[in-house]
Amino acid sequence: MTLPFNDEVNLGQSAERTVVDLAGRGLAPLLALGRYRYLHAHVPRPPDRHRTLLVVALPVRGTFSFDIDGTVHPARPGQAIRVPPGAVYSTGLAAEPRGSLVWLIARVTAQPSPNALHRALHLLAAPTGQLTADGTDQARDSLERALALADRAHDWINDALLQHTLASAVLELTRGFTSAGSSPAAWPHHRITRVLAWIEEHLTDPITPAELAAMAELSTSQFYEAFRAASGTSPKDYLLRRKTEYAREWLQRDPAVSITVVAHTLGFSSSQRFATVFRRYHGISPTASRSTPPGHSDSP
Repeated sequence: MTLPFNDEVNLGQSAERTVVDLAGRGLAPLLALGRYRYLHAHVPRPPDRHRTLLVVALPVRGTFSFDIDGTVHPARPGQAIRVPPGAVYSTGLAAEPRGSLVWLIARVTAQPSPNALHRALHLLAAPTGQLTADGTDQARDSLERALALADRAHDWINDALLQHTLASAVLELTRGFTSAGSSPAAWPHHRITRVLAWIEEHLTDPITPAELAAMAELSTSQFYEAFRAASGTSPKDYLLRRKTEYAREWLQRDPAVSITVVAHTLGFSSSQRFATVFRRYHGISPTASRSTPPGHSDSP
């Protein structure tokens, strides 16, 4: 069954979700600007599909994944991910992780005008081409500045600054996605790349951030700074996230293994502690994860 088109923009607010109605401010074709700040894991967003809407998302902290037309595309801080009109998309993981992400929704008309903003949006909405781009820190910073500007009192100067800042973000994004030099991600620090690869092979081993810093041949402060630049989060948060993701895969793959065995194998002091951490990252208990399909959440 083909998923029907849905071009309604969800402008709902919550403690973890900030949305600015750009169309209501006269800034169409830019329709909405938002930020997620998830303190806990959330059930994933359901599949969605837009006829005329372009969605661009940029992680601020943590790694987020989108399933776009059946392919999972992860994005971390410093990267952007775009969802062209017509594509079916949802979050690509079992739960939306803790972290922070800014996003922009724009309407793409049938024919681009000579206006630079419209031309840029048409390039971003192209059905072909890469869906993730590196080196988008400036665009992310511009969108965060736009959120701050939108929170100020309405006057012609702030409105003009908001319009200029959003246009700059769109143009920076377009450069990132269309640049010939844009290529699959390279982590900011080659020593952190080595550490991340080692973690993947030793998730069941006792691991401390101090040991990882020594492995990277960096001081503790240098290591934390480089690690956060590479992964968007702290070493402790990254380790716990990967351990619980590994645990979830193990529990679903092996119905006979007990939660206590999984918890102790991954270095948790007790199954209760493991269950608490698991729920924080996945939004459900380890037991429920064995049989519970991905849930649903609101659209951006």
